[in-house]
Amino acid sequence: MKFLLIALIILQVFSPYVVLAEQGEFMEDTLQDYKETQSSNEKVERAESYMKNVLYLDKYDYDTNQFDCKWHEIGCHTNGFFFTTISGFVFGAIDSFSKFQIDSNFIMGNPVYEGYMLNFKTLAWTIAAIFILWQTTKIIILYSGNGEEGMNSLQDKLVAIVTGGILLGIYSQLFEWLLELTHLLTETMLTTPATHYDIMQVMAVNAVGYGLVLMIVVSAILFVFFLSVLYRTVLFVILYITGVLAIPTIVNDQYNFFNLWLKTVVSNILTLTLQLLCFVLGIKTLVSLEDGNMVVGMIFFLVGLSIPTLLNQFGASTGTARSVGSSVKYVARYAVRR
Repeated sequence: MKFLLIALIILQVFSPYVVLAEQGEFMEDTLQDYKETQSSNEKVERAESYMKNVLYLDKYDYDTNQFDCKWHEIGCHTNGFFFTTISGFVFGAIDSFSKFQIDSNFIMGNPVYEGYMLNFKTLAWTIAAIFILWQTTKIIILYSGNGEEGMNSLQDKLVAIVTGGILLGIYSQLFEWLLELTHLLTETMLTTPATHYDIMQVMAVNAVGYGLVLMIVVSAILFVFFLSVLYRTVLFVILYITGVLAIPTIVNDQYNFFNLWLKTVVSNILTLTLQLLCFVLGIKTLVSLEDGNMVVGMIFFLVGLSIPTLLNQFGASTGTARSVGSSVKYVARYAVRR
């Protein structure tokens, strides 16, 4: 009994010193990081005064995420509550970005989507046979008097037929690879865009009100990004189902929808990737300790919202899908000659 009493006395004596040793470390580290971004000591001193006298960060322990406030320190309790609550909400919103990713299993593993695709694929082989018969007949009629030119046209059609057959044969694997590529691109950028520590540091330097603004901005961007991912996912579903119908049209000159389909796929991947890149860079900028981070971060978000318009101009002016399609045909033509 005496031993237990002595142990309790020792714990009561030494425990406060252990807690006090951890308090204030977050404030010191934040001030040290803030000094590296500022050339004016006046700003650093002002930030230090604000952290001590308003936020009471000298009483804050980051490991426990708690303030060691006395019962009569109303300001410490109030500001500490807002500081930890708002920073936690902002971090939760930013961390939820990683959940919004396009998963190939959601599209490829859905029996409804796969059933429609297989039905269209059966129809696609019939359409391909009709197009081949029509194009062959047209070449024979138009170039009956010019055998050399007719053979060249027939060879081009043969290349298109081989290309379309290969694409139809590996269609499921090809589309799954495109979805996996999209997933890898987004997953790489969504790996911890901002930590809880970064958010608390920028709030400590810029005030709790900055955290409120950050909370509103992040919530709005999160909603926009959610709608964007949802739209891109549904568009991928449509492209997955209808792609097998677009491939046979590669042999048709007047109604070649393969280039349009390929352009839409490439544009969809680029739009999602570049929008996500702008959003992530905007978040990282907003939680940095540099001056003017709010303005630069908002510009990143505005650029992200304008990405679809920019890519539409890019696709219309440069013919990206046409170039990719021509490359596929060239590879197939080279293989046929070999």
